[in-house]
Amino acid sequence: MEKNLVREMLPYKLQQLLEAIIEEKELTVNDAIQYLYSSDLYKQMSLEDSYLWQLSKANLYDMLQTEKNEKRLKEDNSGDILLFLSFCIENYKGHKSLSEEEVLFLFSKYDVLNFLGDVYDTLHTQGKDYIMSEIDEYIDNRK
Repeated sequence: MEKNLVREMLPYKLQQLLEAIIEEKELTVNDAIQYLYSSDLYKQMSLEDSYLWQLSKANLYDMLQTEKNEKRLKEDNSGDILLFLSFCIENYKGHKSLSEEEVLFLFSKYDVLNFLGDVYDTLHTQGKDYIMSEIDEYIDNRK
């Protein structure tokens, strides 16, 4: 791929990705720019031989969210997020009368663990019934 084409297309992809970040995460423009430009995904996209600029906005956003969630899990030394994720899995089993395999398949299929990591700061302060209904709603919206 010609290096100039990648450099010319990159701003358009970044614009699309920033719009998705602003909409999905409800961030200001400045916060969305900080969120994106501090990521490894951005660094990879800006490489001259990168293929990432060819991916869809949705794929890039999902990759960015996965990166941010993985970093958050690594940085959480207290294990609070892991405790919360385990809490959600165990309670969702009872909530839906499913086995752990069924819950893990469902959570994997609909990327629920990344969602829970994204909303951990606010959702972990809520009651079990509220959390279960949020997971149900998230899965329904992803179907």
